[in-house]
Amino acid sequence: MPSNFQGDLASIGLEMNYLYEVLATTYSIKNNKIVSNTAAMGIRLLENNTIKIWPFPNTTTYKNLDSTKLIILNFVDDIFLYAIASLKGNYISSSIETFTERHYNLYPFDVKNEHKAIFKGITQDNVIHLPYLNQAWAIISCVATNKNQVVKIDSLGQVELVEISLSVISYEKFKESFKLYNRAENLTLETIILATKLYVAKEKKDKTVFNKIKYKIEENVSEVLRFGKNTSALKAIEYVKDYVSSLES
Repeated sequence: MPSNFQGDLASIGLEMNYLYEVLATTYSIKNNKIVSNTAAMGIRLLENNTIKIWPFPNTTTYKNLDSTKLIILNFVDDIFLYAIASLKGNYISSSIETFTERHYNLYPFDVKNEHKAIFKGITQDNVIHLPYLNQAWAIISCVATNKNQVVKIDSLGQVELVEISLSVISYEKFKESFKLYNRAENLTLETIILATKLYVAKEKKDKTVFNKIKYKIEENVSEVLRFGKNTSALKAIEYVKDYVSSLES
């Protein structure tokens, strides 16, 4: 379904067919309250302001989208937030930092007829206020329109994903961001993604792949620590190191 949104997403730096990493906030309804979940997510902008994402079918992101259809894509500069979003659900330690209400602001959504039953009792004048990250310099609000099962082959073998098309409803740019991730931050993001794959390898009890990924993580960690000046990257790397240790225990 093509998007009816007429804005220009290029104004926040998005280019067609490029893969971007964002923090995606989705929602469930529990006891007549909105419960938010934020996860790191790759997105790709296509024609007609359609955005594609590829969550795993067993994730909260997918389950929430399957239920409520609504999602906010958060653009943030702090790489540490990607570590929290990516690893929080699989972290063994009870002391792990996670997203709480203090991390969010509220954004008004006009509730369409097809969503009124889902949000019945928590709307006011057909408007619902959905959480988004208060550190976001821009957000894109979307609704999921269709989905397809896809299979991807990577170092972990055959992986099943769900390709979901998002129709853009609106976007907000709260401030200018000329942020370009430096070498330490790019390497940190790569290391965070590797850590999520390490968890999958552990679940599959594949020691060969587990050790291969762990070795690459250790190489990356050494490089980031060698750079040693980016506070956010160093904090995220320490988080990843603790995470890897928890998987080995």
